[in-house]
Amino acid sequence: MFAKLIWRNAKRRPWQQGLTLFVVAACAAALTAGILLVWGIEKAGQSAVDNLGADVMAIPADAHFEPGQVLFTGAPANIYMNSEVLKEIEKVSGVEALSAQFFSQTLNQSCCSLPEEYRLVGYDPQTDFLVRKLLTKGVGRDLKDTEVIVGGNVPAFLGDRVVILAEPFDVAGYLEPLGGSIDDTIFVPIETARRLAGASPFLQEYWQEAGNPEELVSSVLIKTKEGADANQVAKDIDRIRGIKSVTAGKLFSDLQEELWVIKDILRLMVVIICGITIASLASRYSSLVMERQQELALLRALGTEKRGLFMLVMLETLCSGLVAAVIGCLAGYGLVLYLAKVLSSHSSFPFMLPGAAQLSIACLGISAFILVICCLAAFWPARNSSRLDPVIALTEGELK
Repeated sequence: MFAKLIWRNAKRRPWQQGLTLFVVAACAAALTAGILLVWGIEKAGQSAVDNLGADVMAIPADAHFEPGQVLFTGAPANIYMNSEVLKEIEKVSGVEALSAQFFSQTLNQSCCSLPEEYRLVGYDPQTDFLVRKLLTKGVGRDLKDTEVIVGGNVPAFLGDRVVILAEPFDVAGYLEPLGGSIDDTIFVPIETARRLAGASPFLQEYWQEAGNPEELVSSVLIKTKEGADANQVAKDIDRIRGIKSVTAGKLFSDLQEELWVIKDILRLMVVIICGITIASLASRYSSLVMERQQELALLRALGTEKRGLFMLVMLETLCSGLVAAVIGCLAGYGLVLYLAKVLSSHSSFPFMLPGAAQLSIACLGISAFILVICCLAAFWPARNSSRLDPVIALTEGELK
């Protein structure tokens, strides 16, 4: 019986019911988007640091990029320093191994068959310990001079062929999303990257300022010896002229500090949303009880117990709250997908969509939270409805 009454009431009052659903769904969407956004940034940041494969990263001191931007975002980074710095870094105490990378970029020009500009990273096959691990996952062998491997956010290419700076390449493999700049990067051997960049008429301004690309590197990945203090190694590397460095741990801790701001905003948002939702729903359900007092009084006159009326209002609240929570979670998920594209296009933060387990936990937790709020908001109206005097209520006006 309750199911029919709940359904008929929703059909009789579509605008009121729709407004209630909208308020609850909007709250659920905001919470879902906020939580998934924080989780996705944390997951991507941790993954980027884990996949770095190095304890310290060094870039040119005059680079307008910070090391975190180089690691966590995929924006083209045309930053260069003389390869002689490799010899200086090798002399630093605590350094076990190092490998240089050369950055270039694709262009949204006729020379490239890509719709956007992506970072092109040349790695040294002789010394590399980052890309080799990625190749093991994506290809299972070293790249040929005519091949590239692409990150998880780079679109697939028709026929697995791509033109980069006027030269065609075979796509040897597509990496799974790993977080950070890797997802928006195309990898080639370092000599290939230098040759392409040096020959491109669109990039000549960089070589006029930085010098011959054959003698340049963009970043140096450094592994420290077992037992060595990575922070001290980074400080020693900073003493080399023209270099600034940072440890992998520092990169992630800096990202977490930035996330604290987002988390504080999210906590404040939760408090505000709770207050708005409870106040809105309490007012809504109180009005609903007033509108339906003769209907509820008739049910009492027909023999429905007080507890039954209370359960009717609460069940109606739970049903509408559950529907709104599901709609809100789906809307919040869609909002996160949109924000992920915005973050990627603006290179603000790294982002990886949380896995199925985290998505399920977030949606179930938020749905339960929304239902609790709805029950709190409807408790007093439901309690008052169960105490209606059927005789007085029926004599106050005509039954609606």
